Amino acid sequence: SLAKKTGGKRKIEIKIIENEYDMLISFSKRRLGVYKKISELSTLCGGEILFIIFSPTSKQYSFRHPFVEFVAKRILNQTNLLIKPLMLLLRLTIR
Repeated sequence: SLAKKTGGKRKIEIKIIENEYDMLISFSKRRLGVYKKISELSTLCGGEILFIIFSPTSKQYSFRHPFVEFVAKRILNQTNLLIKPLMLLLRLTIR
């Protein structure tokens, strides 16, 4: 018989997983899938990526391309460019 022995690819309802063991297994598998997609996006589009995720047990995982320091500095520089004008605007409105 040519019948499938597994359920194959199925849609699952997206909701919180109550069983802690199942949650950790799902997190581990999905984290690897997300890393793969991020890597593909970076390779295909030349994107600079910094991705940080915390597991249900509060363990930190990260993915970065090209280098975490480079991406982090770029984020901080852009944040400073946004914050400085806002701080100036606040000073002007408070006076």
